[in-house]
Amino acid sequence: MRRFLSSIVMVALAFILAPTMFAAGRVVLYTGNGTEITDPLIAGFRSHYPDIQVEIVKAGSGELLARIKAEKGNPGGDVLWGGEPLIFDTNADLFQSYRSPADAAMIRQDPNNRWHLWSFMPQAILVNTNLMKNPAEWPKTIRELADPKWKKYGKIALADPNKSGTGATLVNGFASLYDWNFVQSLLANCEISPGSDAMFAAVKDGADPIGFMNEDLGAKWEQMGLPVKMIFPADGITNTLDALAIIAGAKNLENAKAFVDYIGSKEAHQILRDPILRRSCRTDLTPPPGTRARMFSKRMFRSSPFSQ
Repeated sequence: MRRFLSSIVMVALAFILAPTMFAAGRVVLYTGNGTEITDPLIAGFRSHYPDIQVEIVKAGSGELLARIKAEKGNPGGDVLWGGEPLIFDTNADLFQSYRSPADAAMIRQDPNNRWHLWSFMPQAILVNTNLMKNPAEWPKTIRELADPKWKKYGKIALADPNKSGTGATLVNGFASLYDWNFVQSLLANCEISPGSDAMFAAVKDGADPIGFMNEDLGAKWEQMGLPVKMIFPADGITNTLDALAIIAGAKNLENAKAFVDYIGSKEAHQILRDPILRRSCRTDLTPPPGTRARMFSKRMFRSSPFSQ
């Protein structure tokens, strides 16, 4: 009898642990996220699924979406990791519905179960403190960035909104806060970068004195003592709800589901919050240390769909 019960327990444990123990193959992730985001989260995923090979295709969100459209019917990727819900809603035929158990813990859910929220990103103005040494001269609002006076310092770095999701969020946010005439005036002061990584680096490396920055990476750079400073504009702060989705016809569907589930898990979001310093979309986690007070006093606004 004791042996019989022991066998039942072993079978039950094997069933419970099967997704972790026996999942194998690969999962191909299309993402615009930098390694400071992907590396710690993929390490966490691999700790549960050591036999799944994770492959990353890195590009801007616009480029990745174009690739998914071109590959429709024979996708090379399994998951698009990153992008506002609107991207997935307006391209619904490119993505597959999946009800992840983690979705219920998020601040919003997709009624069609295509996209799955994971992070929340406010954007700040970023200045290079070697090029702009006097804090009294730093911009305090978005509105003043359209003033030609900034040309004496150099250009304002801005990611191409046709290639970068962050760039599109920024430009749409500026238009929502003011109008497209304002955006045109601002663009006259800007140097357009091919993507968000290039925009961030242009300010960090001193190619441009001013640009824009996602809060999480900016906080890391400030902690590292790099010559940068984030300024949350007094007139409004753009912000992005970031999601991921399984690509329709994904060749590694079960592994894609496992990845979506892990990225939505509380374990992954604790990694997201603490070492990564990005805000979680889970309702049961607080913001990263040091970010809450300086954000809640500011006006935050979402961007509208990018169009001109």
